[in-house]
Amino acid sequence: MKAFEQKKTLDGDASLIPLIAEEIRQRFVAEGYKVKVSEMLGGACDISISDSNIFKAVCGLNTALHVTLAPRGNQVYFEAGVGLFAMQAVPTVITMFVFWPVLVTQIWGLVKQAKLDDKALAIAEEVIAKAGNDPLVCKHCGNQYTPGTRFCTQCGQPINN
Repeated sequence: MKAFEQKKTLDGDASLIPLIAEEIRQRFVAEGYKVKVSEMLGGACDISISDSNIFKAVCGLNTALHVTLAPRGNQVYFEAGVGLFAMQAVPTVITMFVFWPVLVTQIWGLVKQAKLDDKALAIAEEVIAKAGNDPLVCKHCGNQYTPGTRFCTQCGQPINN
């Protein structure tokens, strides 16, 4: 079940989806989250971000952010939602009755993590803005390339930005 949800169509080239997904992954991993990025058919990406706190997972209080980036014409469709894992509903109910003080922690965690979808959206918008303003240049030969390019058309080296 999702507690918080956000949907938005971003004015950016759909070829930026892998770059956006990687930037989201890097930033959340740097803050201690577990992140799984799955590429889907049609150029879409599915990103699952969860708190790595083992105590919360055992008690059924682990919350997560689920982000979907999908091409929509020449734009990027962004959808994010924060909530409890559905499979943890029973442990959460048990926790409510047995460890009610932990419930306060859960509520605080949800309020705190409600901002995660805003953060992911801000990262996506930042990547799109940067791609629109800065020319992308191969680090090996200086040749400009378009977003989503994997190999330089000039020198053939892999593009690793």
